[in-house]
Amino acid sequence: MPLYLSGCFLVLALFGTSIHLVHWGLAELVMKTLPAAFLTMCALGLTRKRFKLWVVLGVGLGAVGDFCLWVHYPYADMFGVAAFLLGHIAYSIAFFKDLRWTRIRGVVIGMMAVFMVIVSAWSARASGRTLSSIEIAALSLYVGVMGVMMTIAILHQSPTWLIGAGAIFFVISDAHIAIRQGMPPSTRLLFALSGYITYYLGQYLLVAGAAQESRVSQRNRIL
Repeated sequence: MPLYLSGCFLVLALFGTSIHLVHWGLAELVMKTLPAAFLTMCALGLTRKRFKLWVVLGVGLGAVGDFCLWVHYPYADMFGVAAFLLGHIAYSIAFFKDLRWTRIRGVVIGMMAVFMVIVSAWSARASGRTLSSIEIAALSLYVGVMGVMMTIAILHQSPTWLIGAGAIFFVISDAHIAIRQGMPPSTRLLFALSGYITYYLGQYLLVAGAAQESRVSQRNRIL
């Protein structure tokens, strides 16, 4: 991704993260949503020739999820989680090409799978109550879809490592939400900041990786 676009995103991400430190009033909703919305426009211009609109949808649904999770309306959280779920599916479709298995990739996928299982178990226990069958099914569905997206991104054969790394950071950012529930109040701010950083980094790396791959693919066709 061009340096000036990366710099613009960095500034927006810093403002988006700052809402946990400074009260900005109604502007917080825009500041929370704008980084992913900016990446959506970047993806539209830099990745669609290689990945059609799937990467655009992936990060764009992230912006929708950011918006829904920050507003305080009935069922907004549900719509936000659904948006991120659909975003994972869009990323999976985008990168479901040129898959290649290697031992190192297998080890990384295995380690991340164990990590996801541990975090899911922690989340269920930290809730302080017995989850209903519907809640267990919803949690399993989300974790499963996210795990598939991460696996596909890691196995996707690309001239850059950014896509696989972005998927890993995305998983780690979601894990912050589950882990934060069972942490002491004094540490929740730190986890919130860390969660935002890994989320923005994950989305950026996915789009930047797709942009670089698109550029390489376009150059190879010209040659």
